[in-house]
Amino acid sequence: MDANELELARQKLDLVSLGESSSTYRLYSKGLVSEEVVKDDTMLVGGSGLSLCDSNDNSKLETSKALRNKRVLAHPEAAELAAIIQGLSWALEFGVKNIQFFCDDSIILDYVTRKAAPNESIVATLLEKVALLEKKFTTCQALAVERRGDINSSVIKLARDAIASQTRWREGDTEYETCPACYAHVSPSHKLEVRSGCFHRICFTCIGDCFSSQLARGDTLLCPYSGCDKELVLEDCRGIADDDALKLIIHRKKEKVIPVSDRVYCPKPSCNFLMSDRDLPLGFSIDPRQKLVARTCVECGLCFCKNCHVPWHYKKTCDEFKKSHSYLTSDAALFDSLVKTEGWMKCPQCATVVQKDGGCQRIKCRHCNQKFCYLCGAALRKKMSCTCTPHQGTRLGF
Repeated sequence: MDANELELARQKLDLVSLGESSSTYRLYSKGLVSEEVVKDDTMLVGGSGLSLCDSNDNSKLETSKALRNKRVLAHPEAAELAAIIQGLSWALEFGVKNIQFFCDDSIILDYVTRKAAPNESIVATLLEKVALLEKKFTTCQALAVERRGDINSSVIKLARDAIASQTRWREGDTEYETCPACYAHVSPSHKLEVRSGCFHRICFTCIGDCFSSQLARGDTLLCPYSGCDKELVLEDCRGIADDDALKLIIHRKKEKVIPVSDRVYCPKPSCNFLMSDRDLPLGFSIDPRQKLVARTCVECGLCFCKNCHVPWHYKKTCDEFKKSHSYLTSDAALFDSLVKTEGWMKCPQCATVVQKDGGCQRIKCRHCNQKFCYLCGAALRKKMSCTCTPHQGTRLGF
């Protein structure tokens, strides 16, 4: 008995010991096909992830297998069915008699339950194999996958591992993989696996460069794999970002969940804490007439005016304060003066200062996506509320 047979026997004993042979087992599977770069060649590579557990999830066995049939790799539906076939065959090897297998694709579920017929011959052939395997169980039922993120992500990762194992090669004593972003040959230990659901493996250099550029532009941090739209989670960023960058990521994630109209920042430079206006408490001893603009920072305790964006101006209305010496010599007044001098414009929705570097006068704020006229500041709803023409002259400073 070789090592593989011994391992299979051990797993079989483990599985049976944790559930009666008449128990109904659950099979989760995922078949993935990915275009990968191996040395200088681009090729389709497939893999499957399988998870088998008893009805109470007390026992769970996992494995990954390669998908190498070229006809299977040409069709994503065929890859999913191939994974189901591998999973059912795997369960039979353990002596499982009753099984439920789960499909996370409604089309695949319709195929295996005979509610729909495929157009591709390879898919029809694989469906026949699934039907033959189903007959070998005492009971076998296909179900829609439950929304269980832990199991779904587990089998996806296993499928990605199977794909990664086929993209490596050895030169002497060193093992290499090709980075799909820059095509450099790097050690597998010098690649980061994105854990937000796609599990793509990118070299540290590429993901670091992409991370830095996206963060600098204020963009959502996405996996740099070509065509992938999965957002990087905080765990993906640890190790490639310093503490300040991680704080900025957390800050921007908080911004996303607060509507632009409710965002309030503490005016204290050393704080600048982001808060939702709906949750902000009023300051103490504040004139009730001014309660609409008086706020207290929940981080540092500063009482401030959200309208003027300065520490609270006691016994003065906003209009009175803006005429006072205190305001005229404040940083806020100096900044407003700079905005006017340079010809910049404030977004009419979020008050973010925008500096246009050319093009049409109808622009969009990168902070809140509000469209407005750069000449007069009028907001664009369904149509412009001003009479400025899109290509009318440029403002001071351009």
